[in-house]
Amino acid sequence: MPTDPSTPTVILVGAGHAHLHIASRAADYRAQGARLVLIDPGRFWYSGMATGLLGGQYSAADDQVDPARLIEHHGGTFIRDEVTAVDPHKRMVTLASGRALRYDWLSLNVGSEVHLGKLSAPDGGPRVWPVKPIPPLHTLRRELESAMAARGRMPHVVVVGGGATGSELAANLAALARRHAVAPCVTLVSRSSAVLPQAPAQASAKLQRVLNHCSVTLRLATSVTQLTTGGVQLDDGTELPCDHVVAAVGLQAKALTQALGLPASREGLRVCAQMHSVDDPRIFAAGDCADYAPRRLPKLGVFGVRAAAVIHQNLLASLAGQPLKPYQPQRRWLAILNLGDGRGLLLWWRLWWLGRSSAWLKNRIDQRFMRQFRV
Repeated sequence: MPTDPSTPTVILVGAGHAHLHIASRAADYRAQGARLVLIDPGRFWYSGMATGLLGGQYSAADDQVDPARLIEHHGGTFIRDEVTAVDPHKRMVTLASGRALRYDWLSLNVGSEVHLGKLSAPDGGPRVWPVKPIPPLHTLRRELESAMAARGRMPHVVVVGGGATGSELAANLAALARRHAVAPCVTLVSRSSAVLPQAPAQASAKLQRVLNHCSVTLRLATSVTQLTTGGVQLDDGTELPCDHVVAAVGLQAKALTQALGLPASREGLRVCAQMHSVDDPRIFAAGDCADYAPRRLPKLGVFGVRAAAVIHQNLLASLAGQPLKPYQPQRRWLAILNLGDGRGLLLWWRLWWLGRSSAWLKNRIDQRFMRQFRV
């Protein structure tokens, strides 16, 4: 990597949805006499295909992109490391290796993580698998496959959370069992009285029937109070024996965003309409680690993808000393749940559709997204 201090440096921290878009346009930064550097400890795992990965529909390779090849192919620099600290005053980042790098502009796209809290298991208790980051879900799949092959039955898995992610996970865990010709042994626990409570009531009821048909046991209007050595304990005192717990609740931005000394919350770094910190125009953020000040945004990949173009334009504008453009997130968005049985549940505003055509459309969108970043 060039070390000329007079060369403006833009550092991308994290290979998330937004930064893949920017990395694929590294040539634009070279054209403006700047260097673009992407720092990430590994490969990009796509959350849109994670439930299908768990259910056996996709391989690990299907769900990954190599960010190093991507940015280097387009003329940027990749550093395989992890940023442990950022000093906005000195404009320096510190890496896990001990190395320190100076930046002129910085962008964060480090994603989110699950705050386990009461879902921390005691010694000898069930294994706990947070829904993010994605790689542990692939490890869970391998462990379940090995157990099913050895014992001829599925270990009991409890999914905590009845939203879109929890429902998808439960459906795909049941699908994984069917792929191995064993009976599903999956329980979904949700404090809501219905699965997918934000969806239209008819769509929620239909999804509940699908889960019942898939032999997923539903424990609704209840919550997990603690994990025990034998399973999970519910708020009514019932203990569910289980071998694994998948945590699909408690999502929050990674701790790095709250350690900058800049306005931030559990939602992430507080950013203005131009997607930079409300207190520091040299630090941008997108996706699950950004707390968008104009209005609250759901933690969905579509917003990170749409914000990517705005951050890219604004980084280039910052280099050129030009005005920045605001991000205008959509009020309605398409969401499709992969139900693991060849069908998908499509949701758009108050409209919904369950069928194979929905699953086909989701797969088409996901594959197109991945193709654009594979070199």
